[in-house]
Amino acid sequence: MGARVQVEAFRKRFLLTCAAAWPAGSLVLLLVSGWKTALAFCLAFLLVAGDFWWMSLGLSRLLGAEEVPKGAQGWFLMGLAFRTLLLLLGLYGIFYILPKESLGVVLGIGGPLILLGAAGATATRD
Repeated sequence: MGARVQVEAFRKRFLLTCAAAWPAGSLVLLLVSGWKTALAFCLAFLLVAGDFWWMSLGLSRLLGAEEVPKGAQGWFLMGLAFRTLLLLLGLYGIFYILPKESLGVVLGIGGPLILLGAAGATATRD
């Protein structure tokens, strides 16, 4: 199986688990901690999961090329820095809007990280 196909299968597994975990986690936090914590979770989860999705698209394209174009490494590093900056600005915005809802933000960041690890572990068993 080619590297590009593996990345696409990994992305599909990750997005399917996110599609189940995002509403479930939101509902649990809504019932346990209230709507502000659930909103912070939703926003952080979508931001981090979207960041990983965006990164996997770029990686898939890079792995799909037979020859890496000249200057692609520099563009890749600039894109990595740009997405990191966007992620940090997004998280800052969430904390600015909902300053007391750190539990929701932490779970919103940690959830996709755990799902990313689970999607990767599932790939090694195939």
